[in-house]
Amino acid sequence: MMGMFILVLLLIAPVAEQPSNLSAGQPYIPIAAVHALLQRSSERVTVRATVTRNGTPLYIEDSTEGAAVENVPPQNLKIGDQLLVSGWPEETDRGLVFRNASIRILWPGIPVVPLAVTADQAALGKFANSLIEVQGRLLDDGMNDRQNWLKIESGNQTFLVLFDSRKASLLLPRLDHGSLLRLRGVCSVRPEDTQYVGGFALLLRSAEDIDVVSGAPWWSPRHLFELGIVLLGLIWAAHAARLKTVSTRFRAIMAERARVGHELHDTLAQGFAGVAFQIQAARNNVGAGSEVLERHLDLALDMVRHSHSEAHRSIIMLRPQSLSETTNLEEALKHSIERMTEGCDLNVDFGVTGPQNGLPLFVQDALYRVAQESIANALRHGHPRNLRVNLDYDAQAVILRVMDNGSGFDPSTLDGSGFGLSGMRQRIRALHGTFAITSQRGAGTQVKVEVPRRSVSLSRVRSAVNAYWNYCLRLWRLRGHV
Repeated sequence: MMGMFILVLLLIAPVAEQPSNLSAGQPYIPIAAVHALLQRSSERVTVRATVTRNGTPLYIEDSTEGAAVENVPPQNLKIGDQLLVSGWPEETDRGLVFRNASIRILWPGIPVVPLAVTADQAALGKFANSLIEVQGRLLDDGMNDRQNWLKIESGNQTFLVLFDSRKASLLLPRLDHGSLLRLRGVCSVRPEDTQYVGGFALLLRSAEDIDVVSGAPWWSPRHLFELGIVLLGLIWAAHAARLKTVSTRFRAIMAERARVGHELHDTLAQGFAGVAFQIQAARNNVGAGSEVLERHLDLALDMVRHSHSEAHRSIIMLRPQSLSETTNLEEALKHSIERMTEGCDLNVDFGVTGPQNGLPLFVQDALYRVAQESIANALRHGHPRNLRVNLDYDAQAVILRVMDNGSGFDPSTLDGSGFGLSGMRQRIRALHGTFAITSQRGAGTQVKVEVPRRSVSLSRVRSAVNAYWNYCLRLWRLRGHV
């Protein structure tokens, strides 16, 4: 037993030999009790605490509270060492501070377990100079020769995490912005530490005071931008596929109309021509004195010729002139009007106002077909003497007017069931335009179509996307054959 006692004395002898003006039996009080003592008097106080962070100032803590010790000479201290600290305490906005203090190392101890708090609680200052643990996401970092800090966001607070040296920060694990971190360090409210970024700063002791709880979330700004690019590409691809489908369907419809037109020309129109030829032959061979028969043959011949003319116009509507990239709307309309009114006793006035300014092809095609249908209706039902077609390229819209001085009709009798009228309305509605018919019996008819420029601009974007998609397809096909 005596030998073991001597061995204990030898182990603690180096500690006892350190110079100090503190006696081992000097009484001490808890750090939290210093606040009440300062309210009664100002005197030198001794506390027993554990080192939580070595440096200037020195941070200590016991089971009640933490404090800072300023102006301490450099000593060989380690985190967890048990000390007796005697000095003049002062309550400041930075927490409890001991000035002109002397310290005595008692023995090595166990490091203090940090107190888990939230950033909002730490910002209130009640944990100043205490060892705490807090979680937050990494916003930014400054790792260079002059600065060693991390900027953390937690709840409503943004604060800095500071290192002792550049060497300590080099031992940190890989930290991505947005990562969720668990941080342990001394809570400081000194302005030189907080740098007015937040209500407090966290003073780390080593790289081991940082744990990565989870990596950066997938929905970072960079990933969201990349996702937006992919979605935009998919939308463009879907829209290009839709345009391709609509174009294919349109070509199929036009091919069928052309086939029906050819069939009518080869059967019905040719049949009318043959019947007219036979009636004319019979008329020429009728003997003199057969006035009643001649009158019936003349009437039948007129009816056949009129039916042939109507069939010819229907064939023209089924086989309209196709607009191409090299044919503009004005030329196509002029040529179509000449063909449809050929042989008719009709005064035609065709006028264009304003520049075309690169109207998309399918917008030109819609206006072209509406104009054709309107002219055919005027010739078929109105029997006018004058026909006026006007195309006005306004700054805000493209306006088409087809006017005649024919017999006219009562617009209230239209039920919208006609195929031609319904088709015209649908074409213009697809371009977000307006379609209107005004007429009066004996005063002629006017068809007015207005397509706003904003739909034309959208059409240009669609056409550009479609052209780019076709170019990419051709390029891909060419590379596939190389």
